[in-house]
Amino acid sequence: MAPSGEAQINFVPKSEWKDQPDATILTIDLPGFTREQVKVTFVHASKMLRVTGERPLGYRKWSCFNEMFTVPRNCLVDKIHGSFSFNTLTITMPKETITKMPNLAETPKTVAERVEKLEEKRLLEVARRKEEEAEKIKKLLEEKEGIIKKLQEEAKAKEMAEAKRLQEEAKAKEMAEAKKLQEEAKAKEMAEAKKLQEEAKAKEMAGAKKLEEEAKAKGKLVEEATPEKSTQEKKPLDSTKSVHVSTRWFVLPLVSAVSRCSLAKAGAIFSVKAASLAVMPVLRVSGLVTSILILLITYMATKGSHQVNENR
Repeated sequence: MAPSGEAQINFVPKSEWKDQPDATILTIDLPGFTREQVKVTFVHASKMLRVTGERPLGYRKWSCFNEMFTVPRNCLVDKIHGSFSFNTLTITMPKETITKMPNLAETPKTVAERVEKLEEKRLLEVARRKEEEAEKIKKLLEEKEGIIKKLQEEAKAKEMAEAKRLQEEAKAKEMAEAKKLQEEAKAKEMAEAKKLQEEAKAKEMAGAKKLEEEAKAKGKLVEEATPEKSTQEKKPLDSTKSVHVSTRWFVLPLVSAVSRCSLAKAGAIFSVKAASLAVMPVLRVSGLVTSILILLITYMATKGSHQVNENR
C-alpha cells in the first residue's frame, strides 16, 4: 500500500477476453509491475474478480489501479487460476460441461432462472458503477486537499514577504528620520555658533568705540586742564607737576578701563561653550588692541615727561 501523504496516479490497464470451448481467458497488460505488486481477489457477493496493484514511481508518487471483471455464469469458481509473466497477467476461468438435450422446450423454471440471472447481472453493474463513483469522489477529495494545501502555502509565503517589506520600509524610514534630525542639529549648532560669533564681534566693536569715545573725552579734559604757555614759562615747577598729575590722571583711568573691557570681553567669550573655538581670533585681536593702547599711552606719558625736563 502506498504511504499516506504521497501522490497516487491512476493507471488503467488494457484487458482482453478470449472465449475457448473449455474456458474463458482474461489477459491484462501491466507494464512495469511485478508479480508481488499485483493482487487478484474473487468477490463472492457480487461474483466478480477484483484486480488491484500499485508500484512506486519515485519522487513520492505511486502508480495504482483497481479493476473489476464479471465472472461468466458457466464458470467453475473454485477452479479459477492465473499466471504472471512478461508483464502480463493471465486469468483462466474453466467452464462447466453441460449436456443439452436437443429440441427441448424451455420450462418455466429455466425462464425464471434466466430472469434471476439477468437481475443479478444488473445489480452487479449497479454495484460496479457505485464503486467507480466512490473512487472518483475519493480522488476529487484528494485533489481538493492538495489545492487547499497549496493555497495555504502561497498565503503564508505572501504574508512573510509582506512582513519583510514592511520591516525594510520601517527601517529605511527610521534611518532617514535619524539622518534628518542629525542634519537639523548640525545646522542649528552652526547657526548658533555664527550668532555667538557675530554677537561677540558686535560687542567688541561697541567696546572699542566706547573706549575711543572715553579716550577722546579724557584728551579733551586734559587739554582744558593744561595751562597756557606763558604760565608754563613763569612757573616751570608748577607746570611739571601739572603735567605729571594730568598724565597720571589720564593714563591710569584709561589703562583701568581698557583692562576692565578686555576682561569683560574675555569672560563673555569664554562663557560661550559651543562657540569657544570660533571666537579665539577675536580674543587675539582684542589683546592686540589693548597692547597698542597701552604703548600709545606710555609714549604720551614719556613725551610729556621729556617736555617737562626741557622746560626745566
